[in-house]
Amino acid sequence: MLGTLGLFGGLFAGWWLLLWWGLPISFQKMSPTAMLLTHLAPPVIFGMAWRIWQRVRESRLVQAQTAGQEAAEADRQAQREAARQQHYAALAERQIKVLCRGVWAQALPVKDVPAWLEEMPGGAYWTALGRDEVATDAESTEQVQQALQQLLSDVYSAAPGAAWLPHYFEANPELEGREQLEMLKQAQLQAIANQSFEESSPNPEPRFFPGSGALMSRVQQLFQQDPSLPGMVIYAADAPLLTRGMLEDEWDEPGPEQGSMDKWRGMPGYAAAAMIFLRDNLPVPEPASTQEASQDAYTPYWEKQQHYGDERWGRVPLQWQDTLAQLPVLAELRLAEQAIIEQKQLLPMARQIHTLFDNALVNAGLRDYPFSSEDKDEAKDQAGSILWLVHNSGDVDVGATRLAAVSTALQQYAVPLNPIDDASNSIREWGDVGSARSVLQTVIAVVHSARLSAPTVLIEFDRRGETEHFSVAMIKPQEQSA
Repeated sequence: MLGTLGLFGGLFAGWWLLLWWGLPISFQKMSPTAMLLTHLAPPVIFGMAWRIWQRVRESRLVQAQTAGQEAAEADRQAQREAARQQHYAALAERQIKVLCRGVWAQALPVKDVPAWLEEMPGGAYWTALGRDEVATDAESTEQVQQALQQLLSDVYSAAPGAAWLPHYFEANPELEGREQLEMLKQAQLQAIANQSFEESSPNPEPRFFPGSGALMSRVQQLFQQDPSLPGMVIYAADAPLLTRGMLEDEWDEPGPEQGSMDKWRGMPGYAAAAMIFLRDNLPVPEPASTQEASQDAYTPYWEKQQHYGDERWGRVPLQWQDTLAQLPVLAELRLAEQAIIEQKQLLPMARQIHTLFDNALVNAGLRDYPFSSEDKDEAKDQAGSILWLVHNSGDVDVGATRLAAVSTALQQYAVPLNPIDDASNSIREWGDVGSARSVLQTVIAVVHSARLSAPTVLIEFDRRGETEHFSVAMIKPQEQSA
């Protein structure tokens, strides 16, 4: 109000001064109305024009400010949405699954055969060996080759198409590489000879399983590095029993040095294990009649062209693709979380395992990991559905701290399992199986997940050189896909 009065007061004063003293105007010749309009109209018009211009300018400033705020808000929303998409894209990459389509194992139990072997699910094959079935007087390499031959024969009998999948063997660091590859090739050739592949016999090309650490992470890396890979066979075999010796009687006691080693690694054991992994987007195999119709009945087999169908099946011949496609999905393996054991005391180790367990739950889709509190979904927190634990913490005398740390981490997420009664300690059940430990432990976890139709947590302790590592991974039945 005061601003308006000041504006018009200034305009009138300035205009009248200019009118009376600055402009050569004769007022004697003007009518009273013209004189009044001359004195009043210009200041009023100027004042109104000024006010209108101010209003327009203020309106434009408000519009510009509003547009700026809207643009800034839109930019913030775009950045937030981009961050959200990046978050969930990273989460989806963490939650990539690997499908296990079959497991085979032959192992010598330390004492009694575990009771859970009586509940083997379909697609899992386990042979518990007796001590009299292991030739302790044979060479270690020869015995391992025979075990691999029998193992691969069992695999090819159940799924003949697996003979054309790439084979990756968990290398034994104590043996020379070329010697192992030759042993693997001979074992595979003998296993192939036991089958009826006729003219389409595969050409063995065994390879070492690359990388180190948790098995599922290494399998996932192989699938990512070679998108044309339809699947693979992961297998391992070792016989510390033949290199470290076996006690003659159950009442015998090992020497002090071996006794200490046995408590951490287990009694010398003997095991061979294999797993089949397939991509989850493989096409349905073409009917075998498609190939038969394209071949003349009188064409010699050496002139027939091998038909492979869809290229996503790789080198697996069409007539054997269905043997792989029909394999049941035993479990989904999720990416593992790994770390170096920094301190061996209970509380520091429990904190480390808790962190790894937390991330492993996210990888398995058993714990919600929202972008913001608005996206929180309590129904996704399913740590309570875990029903079994597989680990190699060691014998009771030395592994109590490890097992207590594991139990503490599980309790913090209210996992309803007893780490002793609802667990498989591979050290106590199967002993030291050398380089086959990781594959055998993973097979055990897959079996438990499939037989219970519930997630299983797999915790592996491993020494590499001077450092000790451990990893936490989740194995889930397919029915609980996230």
